Amino acid sequence: MNSFISRMVGLDSSATIESVELRFAAPWAEGRPVLVILACIAAIILAVYFYYKLHAEAGLVKRPKRRFFLSVLRSILMVIVVLVLAEPVIWVAYTQNHKPQLLVLLDGSGSMNTRDELPNEQVTEMRTLLTAPESGESPDPTTLTRAELVRLAMQAGPLADTLDEIKEDFDLRFYLMDSLDQARLLETESEEEEAPASKDFAELLTFDAEITALGGALDDLALRHGSQRIGGTVVVSDFIQNAGVPALDSIGRLNSEVFAIGLGPVDAVDLQVQLEAPLVLKQDELTAVTATIKQQGLDGQVVQIQLFARRLGDAGAEEEQVPIGTPVAATLDQPTVTVPIPLQPDESGRFELIATIEPVAGEVNTDNNSGRREVNIKDDSLKLYFVEYEPTWEWRFVKEVFHRDPLIGQDGFRTFLRSADFKVRQTNDLFVDQLVRPRREFFSNDVILLSDVPAEMMTKAFQDLLIEYVEEFGGGLVVIAGPRFGLSSLARTRIGEMLPVVLDPTIKPKAGEFALNLSPIISEYPFMQLGGSDAENNLAWNNIGPLPWYQPVLRAHPLATVLATHPRDRAVDNESLQPLIASRRYGKGEVIYLGFNETWRLRRKYGERFYRQFWGQLIYRLGLGRVLGEQKRFSPTTDRSSYRTGDLVRFTVEAYNADFEPLENELLSGELYMVNEAGQETFLQDIVLPLTRDNHVFEATTMVYEPGRYRLLIDDPIANDQFELGFEVTSTSRENEQIIRNVGLQTQLASQTGGKKGELYELPQILRSIEAKDTEEPAEQQLPLWNTWLVLLILLLLMHTEWLARKLFNLR
Repeated sequence: MNSFISRMVGLDSSATIESVELRFAAPWAEGRPVLVILACIAAIILAVYFYYKLHAEAGLVKRPKRRFFLSVLRSILMVIVVLVLAEPVIWVAYTQNHKPQLLVLLDGSGSMNTRDELPNEQVTEMRTLLTAPESGESPDPTTLTRAELVRLAMQAGPLADTLDEIKEDFDLRFYLMDSLDQARLLETESEEEEAPASKDFAELLTFDAEITALGGALDDLALRHGSQRIGGTVVVSDFIQNAGVPALDSIGRLNSEVFAIGLGPVDAVDLQVQLEAPLVLKQDELTAVTATIKQQGLDGQVVQIQLFARRLGDAGAEEEQVPIGTPVAATLDQPTVTVPIPLQPDESGRFELIATIEPVAGEVNTDNNSGRREVNIKDDSLKLYFVEYEPTWEWRFVKEVFHRDPLIGQDGFRTFLRSADFKVRQTNDLFVDQLVRPRREFFSNDVILLSDVPAEMMTKAFQDLLIEYVEEFGGGLVVIAGPRFGLSSLARTRIGEMLPVVLDPTIKPKAGEFALNLSPIISEYPFMQLGGSDAENNLAWNNIGPLPWYQPVLRAHPLATVLATHPRDRAVDNESLQPLIASRRYGKGEVIYLGFNETWRLRRKYGERFYRQFWGQLIYRLGLGRVLGEQKRFSPTTDRSSYRTGDLVRFTVEAYNADFEPLENELLSGELYMVNEAGQETFLQDIVLPLTRDNHVFEATTMVYEPGRYRLLIDDPIANDQFELGFEVTSTSRENEQIIRNVGLQTQLASQTGGKKGELYELPQILRSIEAKDTEEPAEQQLPLWNTWLVLLILLLLMHTEWLARKLFNLR
């Protein structure tokens, strides 16, 4: 009986029927069986009354036998009408047993195409895993990539057999991790009712994704199966996540045990080099580029990193790379080591810098031993503008140092000296005749030095220009306190608000000898490092001798970095020491504060050696942080210097007219060229850069699809010239940057969810250990016992009751 009802209701064999009842679904009859019975009795009485009373009085039915049969027949039909109106249904209560879902997430990234050197003990285990039961043969696992190992294991052998066996207990789902935020469900085209075999899914595997976004795949599984019973999630991967949300943040949303199956070596010898350098460098200026070395398995070893340069020709042709300087030794005492490499370019133009480490013994991947960076080396001079009231020792020696400096020279140094004769300021090229200069001249400066000046010199026009210069154009400002006016002229001015210190106009310079106290953080500021070692640096700063005075302030600004302090005197909070040298970022620029004008004392024993180094590095920091030459006014950049195929490149141009005011143009135009590996240049497209909300910024984007070097030539409508931007596009996937399995992530995924971790050859055993707990879900279903055609049939019979009685019972 139960099997018949199961077929009628449409239940499968996993359902267990608990009870079967006859119920009525009509609102008036639901839960009121007595009312239905009374309605049936009333229908019978009505039928009997109809034939025995009404028909008898009318003489329509004279024979008792005929009257009896007609009454019975109509009573039956009336009862059926009542029952139909009550909407009878068979109500079935049953328990549905659901198989738990077992999710198998397979890594489809390019790193799976890596062939690993397996330990001897794993070679034997992998041979067993790959042994075909029919032939007993097994391929050599040492010749196979990770992808081939997974595919072959799913096609035949213990893993394939286990996957096919557990289909009886689990609803098995296979997913491929091959995009940023989704896991792709693998579906076969088989029309058979029986679940497809694991080998059918193995044929659907692909391993060409350029990223491993494990967190995004787990989030997608949680979204798909969050409301369902998951018996477990098997993740087969090298766990080298390099994109998307962190996997450990996503795993809690999946609500499932994770069985993390690892591929790839857990420990190997590998080096990776990345090179960082400013996009614009100054010819003949000593600077440093930074090589970042990431290493595994080489703790404590010393490697040599060599810097090379290769000129990039205007037509895209490249010259041979030439070494720069001597190799720099780097001790690999940390997983990531940063190595500064000195560089003093002696030519201008576009160059590609390459930092290279020779392959070391046992290294598993040598493709990432070089880091590259394209730079533009300019031969423009730096420009300094020194504002002072009268000649001081600091003013004299700064002027002498930079007059002889090849980066600045007499053409790059200008000063406004208030006390100088006006005719001298007009006729001597060293001086400027007015403090407030035309915008095109003022904003062309790279560094402005503001020293001991009275309050009347701080006009609104000068303040507005200086603030715009620092905040909007990234200019460098050095404010030097002097004993004559102190800083009272800057207190309560907009310039004072830019300083790294908080001023009080009532505080005057304070006399009294003291020794400068250096902060520990000076190691991050090259202009404070006057020696190659701590001992030499202390020797240089001790050479300054006792300082006779300084300018007290209320305190350091909260956003300032204090580099030197008074050894005893404290600020207004009575805790921090009085700041004497401090730095602060302000807008796009930087402001350096000196609480005394006595750095010339660094010359006391060693001449210009330390003095030139201090001021040279300070000007280098402030000046070369800006773009050079005409690029102060017209500055094109890209959001990165290198891209991968398929990336979006963003071009940005900060453009002004000759007076450093916003351009009237609403569009800028450019031409994009690609230079392939053979050095051939191809025009790709015109680039139109519309004006953004900022009235001086133009932006455009484009997608790049082919590897190679790219050049964008942007038209400058003011100079009637073209400025060049260069960037590189590679087809190298992120998957090649690291090949060592992330054991830490593999372990955490398993431990935080109560699962297990293991190797691929251990997967059959792990799958058999997963307990299949069916989910029992109470349910109910109704089977209607009436329909519209039945109602019509009854009505038809009611209309022909007497005819039916004559035909059935031969009543006359």
